[in-house]
Amino acid sequence: MRLLLTNDDGVTSAGIRDLAEVLSGENDVWIIAPDRNRSGVSNCITMNEPLRLRKVAERTYSCSGMPADCVITGLRSSILDGPPDAVISGINRGSNLGTDLLYSGTAAAARQAVLYGVPGIALSVESHDGIWRYRALARFTADNLQQLVSLTHTAGTGGTSDGLCAFINVNALSREKYEGVKMADEISFREYRDTVKLIDGPDGDAYSFFCGGNTISYGGAASDYRICKKGFVSVSRVCAEPRLCNDVDDIMFSL
Repeated sequence: MRLLLTNDDGVTSAGIRDLAEVLSGENDVWIIAPDRNRSGVSNCITMNEPLRLRKVAERTYSCSGMPADCVITGLRSSILDGPPDAVISGINRGSNLGTDLLYSGTAAAARQAVLYGVPGIALSVESHDGIWRYRALARFTADNLQQLVSLTHTAGTGGTSDGLCAFINVNALSREKYEGVKMADEISFREYRDTVKLIDGPDGDAYSFFCGGNTISYGGAASDYRICKKGFVSVSRVCAEPRLCNDVDDIMFSL
């Protein structure tokens, strides 16, 4: 397969380096990734200024833009030898579970790919001991690449498209091996107990500093969070396009 790799941790990150090394054995691997950390930028794209692309190695480019910019450049320009069979984003340093998908640049890159009609897969690991191990998830991806790609394609009655545009979100703990693999039946909800510190500056303006905080995760046994927490690889199919939630009682509006 011809694969385009990207991330939001930056082109020099260990996660994308290990992923590329493992996948390169049997695939034509290209990398277009941000030239710096772009975590939390979601689907931000650059439209009003040129992007700077720098060749840092064979088939490897740094990009001054966002993760979604990297995907758009790879899919809509002539920089690759041909169209990729899939876009793989990661391996991210930190989980992207549940509500994280709204903010994650890693997930946004995979989402951008499927919106352009190319299979998109996002990969993330979480460490609880301060050691970041990427190779186990990289090997899982290489061994199951066809299966992961197939999950982005759906068909309805008679083989026609059912209209579902989905990217694949894979999460696991930072481990040497896993207990198994499970498809998530539920996307967890993450409550971010973040704090912001305001400081008055000498220029008379106030400055806001994001300080972060604890994250509380909610979800049942079949949620992506619980699956990952138990040492399994969690695989989720996530809708990429906006969908209406109309399962509410009729509401009367007035003008």
